[in-house]
Amino acid sequence: MKYYTVEDVMKITGAGANKSYEIIRKLRKSFEKKYPDAVSIQGKILKWYFDETMGINGGEENEKIKVETMG
Repeated sequence: MKYYTVEDVMKITGAGANKSYEIIRKLRKSFEKKYPDAVSIQGKILKWYFDETMGINGGEENEKIKVETMG
């Protein structure tokens, strides 16, 4: 699985470090609620979930399918 780090989120959004960490925290919280059996990593967000949530085309559909079938 591929992840975005805070540096990636900063580049994509143009936001500073604090705001980028806040974005990751919020997305991780919603991810964990939607996929309670999946594992998330602090300070990182799955690329496909970030892209899908932020409306960026090209989310990694295969990675999404892997997460949905876990558990």
